[in-house]
Amino acid sequence: MAFDSSPTLVSLAATHDVATVAVLADLSQLPVRDAVADLAVACLSLQDVDDLPGAVREAARVLVPGGRLCLAIVHPLNSAGRFAGDAPDSAFVLTGSYLDEYRYSDEVERDGLAMTFHSMHRPLEAYARALEDAGLLIETIREPAWPDAHHLTRGTGWDRVPMFCFVRAVRPR
Repeated sequence: MAFDSSPTLVSLAATHDVATVAVLADLSQLPVRDAVADLAVACLSLQDVDDLPGAVREAARVLVPGGRLCLAIVHPLNSAGRFAGDAPDSAFVLTGSYLDEYRYSDEVERDGLAMTFHSMHRPLEAYARALEDAGLLIETIREPAWPDAHHLTRGTGWDRVPMFCFVRAVRPR
């Protein structure tokens, strides 16, 4: 089962041939019973929710003891700074406070389609505290490097700075 707060995305999900059912819901108030899932996945969504602690608390609530939450977020370093120039060895400069929470937007154009992504910058500690406060234990954190052959990052500097952060947490038995 998948949850999204966007009616458009939920209706589009229904048009695909997949076994997953998409439900319109707020991640901080999931319409399911306690302890019904052995896995919850939040893929590039928690940096977009207003109520991070509530969303993580809900994920923990629906997990069975021993169940896991796997999440991927835009790495907070990514949203706190920019490269000083276009050269592959340009310095990465913090343009704001890494430690403060704030809203930001990214403008992206791909194949002639312009998109705007609205997100929240939060330091890594905010995610760790949300997991801790929900009673989840962090099993692993990864800051993967992009492969050298990746056509989007090769020679851009992003092969030196993490773009994403992956976390796996468990609900204790």
